[in-house]
Order: sequence, then C-alpha cells, then structure tokens
Amino acid sequence: MKKLFFLSVFVVTFSYAQVTDENGLSATSLKIPLSGNIGIGVTPSPNSSNKFEVNGRSLFNNTITLGSPNGARTLFQTNSNHKIYAPTNKKTIDLDGNWKGGGFIGVYRDDVHNSEGVVNIHAHLDSRSYKLNIDEFRLDGADAKGAALLISTLQNGDTKALTGLQLNTTNSVVVIGDLISYEKNKGYGLVNRFKSKFENNVFVETGNLGIGTNSFVDGNETYRLSVKGKIRAHAVKVYTTWADFVFEPNYELPALEEVERYINKNGHLKNIPSAEDVEVNGIELGEMNKLLLQKIEELTLYVIDLKKEVEILKAKE
Repeated sequence: MKKLFFLSVFVVTFSYAQVTDENGLSATSLKIPLSGNIGIGVTPSPNSSNKFEVNGRSLFNNTITLGSPNGARTLFQTNSNHKIYAPTNKKTIDLDGNWKGGGFIGVYRDDVHNSEGVVNIHAHLDSRSYKLNIDEFRLDGADAKGAALLISTLQNGDTKALTGLQLNTTNSVVVIGDLISYEKNKGYGLVNRFKSKFENNVFVETGNLGIGTNSFVDGNETYRLSVKGKIRAHAVKVYTTWADFVFEPNYELPALEEVERYINKNGHLKNIPSAEDVEVNGIELGEMNKLLLQKIEELTLYVIDLKKEVEILKAKE
C-alpha cells in the first residue's frame, strides 16, 4: 500500500510510462498491485538496491519529501522554499532565492533563532554587490541580520569594487591563532597571537600605541606612544623649544659663587633634576637636551669672562 501511495504522487509522470515490477508485471492502472522493486520505463532487477527506478524525464507539480515527514527530511517544493531539515528539526537550510529580502542560501530557524547553537547565515546578491551575511546572535529574539559581511560592492562613482570584511556590532573582534573568546571583553577589535608584517604605513588616527604595555598616562601627561623596554634607532628627532635665550643681552647669568652654593646645598645644578627624581619620573628627552644646552651656553659665557680677566692680568705684568 505504501508503494501505491508513493506512485499516486507521480500520477502525471506515470500516465505516459510503463510501470513494471521486478517480476516483469506491468500495469496500465494503479489499481493493479505490484511487488518488489518498481520501475518506470525500465524493468528493475530483483537484486537491485533501488526500490524505485525511472528511465526518462519526470515532472512534479508540488512537494517531494525525502526522509521522515516529521524528522530528518529534504523538501523540494515547486511552490515555496526548498528546505533541508536536520534530524532535530531545529536547523534548516533554505535554498529559496528571496530569503528575508534577497539572497541565495539561508541557514536559519525563525522560531528558534534566539536559542543556543543556532546561527543565522544568508547570502545577498543585488545589482551592484555580492554579500555573505552572518546575522548577530540575539538572545532577545530580535532580527539583527548583517552583523558580519564578506562583501564586494561597486558604489556610485567607483571604477573598482570595494571588497572586504565588515563587522558591524560594537563587540566585534577578529582573533588569529586562538578561540574568539580569547582576550574577550577588553575592547580589542583585532587579536593576533602570531607575528604581523606590514609593508606600508601604519596609521593610528585616535588612541595610543603601546609596546609591552597598555599604560599611557604618566603624572598629568598622556603619551601617544608608550614602550616598556629599550628603544633602538639610528636617529631620533624631537621638536622642542631651545636655550638660545642665554645669549640675549638681558639674560642674568648666575654668579659662580651662587652656583657653588646651590651645588653644595642640593647636590646638583639648578633647574636640572636630581638623580632620585630621574629614577622616579624619568626625563623628557627634548626638555633635558634644552637644559643641558642652557648649562653649556652658561659655561661658555663663564669661560669668555675668565679669558677676559686672564688677558687683563697678562697686560698688567
């Protein structure tokens, strides 16, 4: 009876084909019982593993169900979406060409898309772009498609398509070399546990750059580049003010006696940080060079004055 029910679904095709069973019996009416393997346009072998064989084209006007009607099954429908249901009946592959506004492939279940383990994926095709969309997982059941897109689009005025990976959620991250949960909730958009190589400029528009540290505040200053460790370079260029004011006519050069008293009291030159201060707070490279130049220029003035005194003493001899 099951075979007769199955054959009744294909009555349009059978009308013009010979229906034969493995015993060679044929039927012009579906009321004649057949047994064993069934063939249309072919006499099946009794040893064949195929219970049903067709020799020729077939036409179906409605749904073909392969598998259990209430379990794992594949539906081919001429009047609606084509679907493949997994054994749990909670995962669906939709091969419709117009799923949720356009696309070719969808993996979704609208009734369980806020449940654990369900991923919403669909592909879009419009006149000027190709998109592979991955929807955001939403526990509140909201439909938030397009959280991640692999996209190639040709926008107005462009001669070449823009192609790339687009991540739209505020918690988006790309993790290389580990699980996506690695270093989560720390605000990182890119985590790479391998070496990185850049063959062009690296531009940091906002924020700071840290090497070996994520601390950028020192006292009242915030530093755009912070390095924990040694820095090696062929040259370092610093923009700062300079100490040529020492040579201006109104500059008050401290008397050497005053310099001596300050050294005896403090153990370092005036306006130069002490060793203890440097160990705690470090030095500003540009500012320190300016201070050292100031002392060199003051020493130069002292030497010039001493030379003049020596020449006067020589003249008196």
